[in-house]
Amino acid sequence: MYLGKRELINPEKYETLRSETLIDKSGAVDIAFDELEGVINKSQLAAQYFKKSHAWLSQKLHGCTVLNRQKSFTEEEYHKLADSLRDIARRLNAHADEIDNAPMDEPSNA
Repeated sequence: MYLGKRELINPEKYETLRSETLIDKSGAVDIAFDELEGVINKSQLAAQYFKKSHAWLSQKLHGCTVLNRQKSFTEEEYHKLADSLRDIARRLNAHADEIDNAPMDEPSNA
């Protein structure tokens, strides 16, 4: 099921392509980053959760060949990526709760 906020021209076709892509971990990662495009800062995700550069993450995401070796996530890195997204979700929920629970601003007299 599409979880993004973009207006899809053909939702049925997207769901078909999505289900065809969601057959393994790399497909699930592709879908996640496609649907979170512009929402998740990949540079900061790489730095804060992996202590790596944006280039490192990009090579892993795109399966680039570097020094005659194709870059891909290890099982441990997939797990760490999933945990990092869970941590971001937890942090976002905590901030949303703080906003909901904070008192309303005093109106200005301007």
